[in-house]
Amino acid sequence: MAGGQATAAETERVVALDLLRGVAALAVAVPHFFAYRTVFPETAETISALAVEVFFVLSGYVLAPQILFCLAACSPRHLGVFLVRRWMRTIPPYVIALLMISALGRQLGTGDFFRYLFYVQNLFRQSNTIDYFAIAWSLSVEEWFYIGFPTMLLIAAAIFSRRGWRFAFGFGVGFCVFILAARLAFGDMTAWGAEVRRVVLFRLDSIGYGFLLCVAMRHGGVEWLHRARPWIPVAAFVVLTAAAYAVLTRIAETGDLAVAHAFPFLAALFGAAAILVAERADALVRGRPLVARLATFLGRVSYSAYLFHIIIIEVMAALFRAWPGAVQLPLFLVVLFGFTAAFYRYVESPILAARPRYRGQQPSLAAARQGVTAA
Repeated sequence: MAGGQATAAETERVVALDLLRGVAALAVAVPHFFAYRTVFPETAETISALAVEVFFVLSGYVLAPQILFCLAACSPRHLGVFLVRRWMRTIPPYVIALLMISALGRQLGTGDFFRYLFYVQNLFRQSNTIDYFAIAWSLSVEEWFYIGFPTMLLIAAAIFSRRGWRFAFGFGVGFCVFILAARLAFGDMTAWGAEVRRVVLFRLDSIGYGFLLCVAMRHGGVEWLHRARPWIPVAAFVVLTAAAYAVLTRIAETGDLAVAHAFPFLAALFGAAAILVAERADALVRGRPLVARLATFLGRVSYSAYLFHIIIIEVMAALFRAWPGAVQLPLFLVVLFGFTAAFYRYVESPILAARPRYRGQQPSLAAARQGVTAA
């Protein structure tokens, strides 16, 4: 695994996507703050569920250049770099958060703890006796996608001797169709929320759709989506937000199975629309230094905010239970951002700096915009 310095293409970021990532993290944390206090719990849960769907599509979208880079090289070494980079980014903070919440709940060393530790608590079904780290379900989906999708793509590429973006796109379509078939064949729709929406096997396609979006926009002749008039993605985002919210509400209230089957597709479109809005807003965000710095900050702390917000909510509830919500909410935000900023600086940043780097052209979303990422 090569060392060396990062290139400009690797370090350049789409700042508006950092802003989107940070806003999505807040759209999980703040609703959970209210839900924990039983203030509009149904609305809060719906908003946080939609924010997670944005995370899924965004993950596939921003990782696509690296996956295409590994495909072009068709090298196990490049796949190893990809996996190590992902694991160094995601696993150490996760383990720290898991240890903290397990200690608070006196769950250290239990079977539930070890299932969380290895991301298998919801691999095929909900296996834990106590789901005390509930947000971990989405992180399991992410981790198994990192392992499964690029590995299977490279195996298929070796078998068929294909390395181009068209093959990657076709494989991605087939992958999503396979997950859909598994969901239709084995998903327990009578317990849709726990046994379908939050089960790894049935949700891997949600990240795959983000991969397909990036490949289509960068290579597939649909660049017009990026150049479309700004009001088009904004209008699409507004409509899809309302539709996705209505669908989740209907499922919760009526258990409508037909609507539940449609949700993954609607969620993917909703996430894609959010990304398109952010892409179009990138120049606007970059042109305002204060907004750009805020966006970069939110992007950096988004992962730790997602991981630790429940712990902070529980500790604050124990310490300040009698305080009014109007005081607790700003205090919660101050503590959340203060903790996550320190955590990024002293824990995450040193780990990120130590990650291995790819040899050759460094894959990045910014480089892919200009067509320099290998396909």
